[in-house]
Amino acid sequence: MVTTINDVAKKAGVTIGTVSKVLNNYSNVSKETKQKVLDAVRELNYIPNTIASALSSKSSNRVAVYIYINDQRQAIDEINMQYLQGAFSIANEVGLNIITVFNHTVNNMDADELIQYLKSQGIIGLLVFGLNKEDKIIHEIIKREIFYSVVVDAPIFNKKTTSVSVDHFNGQYEVARRIIENNNIKNILYLAGKLNGYVTDQRLEGIKKLQKDFNLNLTIKFCDFSEKKAYEETLNNQSEHDAIVCASDLMAIGAKHALQFLKVDKTVCGYDGITLLGYAGESILTCKQNFYAIAQTAVLEMKKLMNLNEGTQVLLGYEILKITYDKVIF
Repeated sequence: MVTTINDVAKKAGVTIGTVSKVLNNYSNVSKETKQKVLDAVRELNYIPNTIASALSSKSSNRVAVYIYINDQRQAIDEINMQYLQGAFSIANEVGLNIITVFNHTVNNMDADELIQYLKSQGIIGLLVFGLNKEDKIIHEIIKREIFYSVVVDAPIFNKKTTSVSVDHFNGQYEVARRIIENNNIKNILYLAGKLNGYVTDQRLEGIKKLQKDFNLNLTIKFCDFSEKKAYEETLNNQSEHDAIVCASDLMAIGAKHALQFLKVDKTVCGYDGITLLGYAGESILTCKQNFYAIAQTAVLEMKKLMNLNEGTQVLLGYEILKITYDKVIF
């Protein structure tokens, strides 16, 4: 028997209009009323009529690309654009219909509200880019296994969730190893990313392994992947260090500019392989990720989940190289 909006209203003890307002995320509904409606929606497994027919078909194939946009990091929008281009480039080939959902769109929703929002859009799969440890709503949704999920750069997988990531541990180890072996370096300033980031942890473990293997003196500063913070930390801490290892290219650019300001020549290396690094003024060694290919892999893994393969962990490769200006423009 098909559940209707009338059934939801009756179960929650509200009007049909109130149910509609909750489902469309109107702000003029009390928290208590909203929760009653969402509880009724979940208990009755209600899906709006406009989407129900699509979901009843076994060919339903709508996937949401959930991506984080940080207004304070405009300089690396390139990464998000490559993710989107990679995902869209292959989606049609494998029969997936992709829509984008940005974090700002759902900032004021709780887990139940976001689930209902996604269901109302006919979504059966989530591709998540940029997940951090503090995003409890997405974690909760993944844990419930309501949707097929592929997370990029987060080591989370279960029966309906696959993790896709570059091997950040070895990538960080390798790029830093090359600069210390080639320059007889013993004292390193390491500029790490965000405290709540999965890739921060993995790259940090890589540099700590290098410290142990080569008996290095290591100073760690967290710079939130910020060019400005990396610039400031370099100004304040460079004097006792032979080289600066950065957990992102953007921070490497900040560190390099600080050294130039001080008129000090020290080795700097980065991580990511963004185009912007080619404009930094001189070549900087980096661990290059192929964000376009990462997104394509995520889409292919989503298709596997939808074909009833169990979730797994997929580790991808990287390149250690210098991104120079001529590689950017030619």
